[in-house]
Amino acid sequence: MPRLCVVALLVLCGCNRDSLAPSVQQRPPAVAHADAGEGPPAPRSFGDDNYRIGLFTGAGTTRPGLSCVKTSADVRECDGFLASAADGALLDVTLQIPLNATKPAPLVVLIHGYGGSKGASGGIATQLLAEGYAVLRYSARGFGHSWGQVNLVDVHAEVVDMRSMIAQVVDAPQYHVDGDAVAVMGASYGGGHSWMAALEPVFTTPKGNAVRIRTVVPIAAWSDLVYSLLPNGRERESLDTPGGAKLSYVNGLYFSGIRRDADRPYPNYPEYFMAWHAWINAQEPTSVDPVFASIIDGLAGYRSPWWQQRLWDAARGTRIPIFMAQGFTDDLFPIAEANRMLLALRTIDPAYPVSAYFGDIGHPRASNKTGETDYVIGLIRAWLAFYMKGVGTEPPHVVYAALTRPRDEPFDPANVVVVPTLSALATRSVSAEFDQPAVLVNPLTDPAGGFFWDPLVMEGARELRPLPVPPESPLVPGSLATYDVPVDQLGGGAALVIAGRPSVYLHASTLAPRVQLDVRLFDVDGAGTKQLVTRGTFTLESTTPGLPIGDADVVIPTYGNYWRAEPGHTLRLELTNVDSPYITPSRVPSETTVTNVRLEIPVR
Repeated sequence: MPRLCVVALLVLCGCNRDSLAPSVQQRPPAVAHADAGEGPPAPRSFGDDNYRIGLFTGAGTTRPGLSCVKTSADVRECDGFLASAADGALLDVTLQIPLNATKPAPLVVLIHGYGGSKGASGGIATQLLAEGYAVLRYSARGFGHSWGQVNLVDVHAEVVDMRSMIAQVVDAPQYHVDGDAVAVMGASYGGGHSWMAALEPVFTTPKGNAVRIRTVVPIAAWSDLVYSLLPNGRERESLDTPGGAKLSYVNGLYFSGIRRDADRPYPNYPEYFMAWHAWINAQEPTSVDPVFASIIDGLAGYRSPWWQQRLWDAARGTRIPIFMAQGFTDDLFPIAEANRMLLALRTIDPAYPVSAYFGDIGHPRASNKTGETDYVIGLIRAWLAFYMKGVGTEPPHVVYAALTRPRDEPFDPANVVVVPTLSALATRSVSAEFDQPAVLVNPLTDPAGGFFWDPLVMEGARELRPLPVPPESPLVPGSLATYDVPVDQLGGGAALVIAGRPSVYLHASTLAPRVQLDVRLFDVDGAGTKQLVTRGTFTLESTTPGLPIGDADVVIPTYGNYWRAEPGHTLRLELTNVDSPYITPSRVPSETTVTNVRLEIPVR
């Protein structure tokens, strides 16, 4: 992994300590319903989809069919290839059937992360088999030993594959699988599949058998791929002005997914997919660029659960139960990806059967402590037991939030609180105002431009394995304003428990047509050691392409956290144009004067 050089420098202080006395405001606890503005998105038209099926299907090379053997006293395992109904592409499949379970057995479909294969999730598969579930795992097209090419969970490719794999094992009477009790779950890429399974939770197989997906469990997944990969700071307006690309993640995933297999001597990425990747790497995102418009249409219209009206129609009709798990510290797919879905489902029905777990899990910079992942799996097993088999009591439809602790501190279930919504995690808010103006000059160079997440790290993330400490963002002279406020002032001498998503308010003035503003919030101890609490980004763009933005009042939402800042520590807010290698700086030259900076923090 490339080494990063972090330059120590004297940074601009927002103002002197005497003017930092925060205003502390009480607010009532949030209730367990969502506002109308938090509902599903309005229907939207998209351009044509780019996807590639029908090539490299394996027909005539690989023999279809499953062969079964008894692998233990309790399990029968069937391996081989099944042809997808999308185009006949032969996918590498493993079906495990518990021999001592009541027949027909409920079916759990476990789908691997990006670049992975059907061999993933072996630990949870073993637990599920012991509890009487049949387990279906297969390598998604273009990955593992499966034929076809990667289309990034497209509705015309991988989503059709998923229904086809389920239908074929349900249609085979020798497997004794219960088509009326199916669950789909997975992490990262598998989490995207899980969400997309909710588009059509009830369908009929080619042999006329009914399939009912009774629950889905997306873990560390996206709901809006555009906002995930090109965040602009406006979650419900993610398509209008695409933000800077998370190239360190995009490239880490891209390279981790390239298959090198002598038995599959063809590119597992189609041409359009490679062209998308090259364009995102080379160009400034903009809604007026026809190539970017095509990329946005493809990512949102055909690969993002959030923008699928079929999903919302199905949710209204079937109320499919959903358990989601997302990371406070996941900078690729932050908690906003799950929370927007949670809030929208609650507008459909305040009593909708949906729960969420938010903690230190997912992609970098998450820790993925073994104790925490085991805890989450325990919640999921209880969820499946009730909704798949009617065993136990109905799980509460709540949010579980785990306090983020240092990497070297083991996970403690006592640090998990249960609240009705994420906003209810906070009981009040505190704020700090900073009067001194700052001038940010975009350097037009990326000091960490050569960095991307090691593919091995990304592979660990998709299995929720423990991850290394992430690199620090470089400090760039001329494009950094720093504002400090003592925890003692905000907490009245006590610890301050940050509980949710801090926001940064400011006034920006610039002659540039496009500006990227990034914020980072640190917890700094007495020795000067910084720990990143949360970050955020916001893209300002002129309403008329090429003309100056002028003056604008801006609110930058951060990704959020549940974090305890101790007395004697300092909260440090950094405001910059450069937060690489996390996100690519804008390629547009800019000089921005920032005034009236205010940090608002929800606390508990």
